[in-house]
Amino acid sequence: MDEVKKYLLELGASKVGYADVEGLASEFVDLPNGISIVLKLPKKAMQFVDDEEYEAYWKCFHAQIDKLTEIALKGEEYIKNEGYDAFALTMTRNECDMKKLLSILPYKTIATKSGLGWIGRSALFITPEYGSAVALGAILTDMPLEFGTPITDSECEDCTNCQDACPVNAINPQKWNDRLKREDIIDIEACSEYIIDQYKAGLGCTKCMSECRLTQEYLREI
Repeated sequence: MDEVKKYLLELGASKVGYADVEGLASEFVDLPNGISIVLKLPKKAMQFVDDEEYEAYWKCFHAQIDKLTEIALKGEEYIKNEGYDAFALTMTRNECDMKKLLSILPYKTIATKSGLGWIGRSALFITPEYGSAVALGAILTDMPLEFGTPITDSECEDCTNCQDACPVNAINPQKWNDRLKREDIIDIEACSEYIIDQYKAGLGCTKCMSECRLTQEYLREI
């Protein structure tokens, strides 16, 4: 295992992968390589969803985001100390448009190009180990990296759990591949409108995450 990946895993990352992102990060910095950082959500977070304890869920989720930020910033410092340029793509640097539910450079793009997982019917990132119960971060760099093999097609097979669970029927039957646009698999306007209303009410909507078959398998692991 290379030293950067080893370091990030020691800091607490669940999975780390490398991707060619040349041309995708120009809005930030001219750095061609991406390091995808996956952090699994604690099983108790999904239990909070099942119990509709959304305040506790969001507290847990944002604690994981804070941890991701710390890992990414320490990774940036580590790479710079090795003599290369690096830019931790934290949430504040990669501002999300809540109406579009989209970051400037989607973490999911770097993660799929790294070969760490794929996009589910719900448009959430899916890993074989944790389903969609994950949070994502990234680092951009010019350090030479051995890229993973990009995943370009959904591995959700015939599962429709997330689609069946969506309270506003925003998820389309079409399975993801990297040739499709996001609107081909999800009605993002219907999704974002419902989510924003839920947030305003102090609630949440993570049914597509908790009902994912692979998320359920992760939760059943002893």
